[in-house]
Amino acid sequence: MIRSMVTDNLQVPTTQQGFTRKTPPDKPDHVRQKHNIAQKLTTAGDGIQEQQAASLSNRTITGLSPHYTSSPETYWEAAHMDNTPRRYCCASYANVSGTAEPKTVRIGNQQLMTLDASQAFVDWALEEYKNHIEFHNFRFLVDFLSKNSEIEYIVDIGCGFGAISLLMQNYLNELYPRIKVVPVDIKNAYANCDGTFCDDPQPINLIPAQEIAGANPATTLFTAIHAFTGLPSEEMQLCKEIAQGQTDFYLTTLIKNNPGCFVLITEDPLVSSPQRYIPPELVYTKHYHALAQSSTLEELEAAPWRQAKAAEMNAENADIYQLNQLLAKLPEQRDQYLSLTSKYTEDLQWKISLTPWQYTQDYIFNCALKRMTLNEKIKSFDSIKSEVVKHNLELSCWHVYRHDTDGSEASR
Repeated sequence: MIRSMVTDNLQVPTTQQGFTRKTPPDKPDHVRQKHNIAQKLTTAGDGIQEQQAASLSNRTITGLSPHYTSSPETYWEAAHMDNTPRRYCCASYANVSGTAEPKTVRIGNQQLMTLDASQAFVDWALEEYKNHIEFHNFRFLVDFLSKNSEIEYIVDIGCGFGAISLLMQNYLNELYPRIKVVPVDIKNAYANCDGTFCDDPQPINLIPAQEIAGANPATTLFTAIHAFTGLPSEEMQLCKEIAQGQTDFYLTTLIKNNPGCFVLITEDPLVSSPQRYIPPELVYTKHYHALAQSSTLEELEAAPWRQAKAAEMNAENADIYQLNQLLAKLPEQRDQYLSLTSKYTEDLQWKISLTPWQYTQDYIFNCALKRMTLNEKIKSFDSIKSEVVKHNLELSCWHVYRHDTDGSEASR
């Protein structure tokens, strides 16, 4: 059921998909812009979608058409993950002048704004971010796009301040000029900010990821990069609810609502662990890499050595490379893989019921992966991770998920 109303009366959610703090993790401390943000920002939004209380995966999704109204959002210093079903929601544009006419594209049931350089409200001068390409490992994204050459739109879910979305668009412009990035979050991180601590706002689409459905799998790719996944207490509660069948993770719902579409999600220590909550049967493949991220003065001083070591561990025919080669074959080995995960899920069911935060979806996957690496006589994931940590490096990962129209993960 669709009702037309302004969004000023909407209740502000207490949690969110992306980051909203004064120095967000997707923007290093030393990369700052001029402080000229307006006191009041505008959004666009139109219909209000009323839904009955239900699990996320069973919700009815209806298209919405944006229009302008004032923003109901507030500025939060703490970052939280949002997995709460909404009774009312709206599709809206944040950080866009009421006189502007944003360029939009149809993504399934939604009309969403792109980060088009010709739009005056897009701050295109973020060249400093090119220094941080390695942290995001966009090389994997480029390699993935080269093998899926029909992709035209990348919907960046949980974009927070929009900095990574803009970096991604800038990075891809020279390589794949046809591709448009669509930044999406459920909160405008800049709203009600007086400019003291904020940077110039980037335009984003305000809508929960769960509300996007029916995107064209031939042309649409979803990403969730460094998506904060909650405090320990939140993670434990969510694992319990998922194990008991009370809810689905919001990215699981996104995957199921857009069958055939690839969803690329990053994992990195202490920041992003969405793979913990997504069923292993939705896994398409994964790709690991060692990263020499410097967060202390000691690590910064040792950066050349650490970067050389990371390059050595990521090199062709090294252990991480062999693991990635095995993971790349998951789609064609689907029956074997699902048989293993099903077996481990059944064997661990009583432990899962007692401590679901320990025996997560990703734990089940890694049990199967351990068996697969043993069969292939290559170094296990646990051994590789231990080796990476020993050299004071991080083991990051791109997870690729896909859900087919018949209810199973698609292979090709």
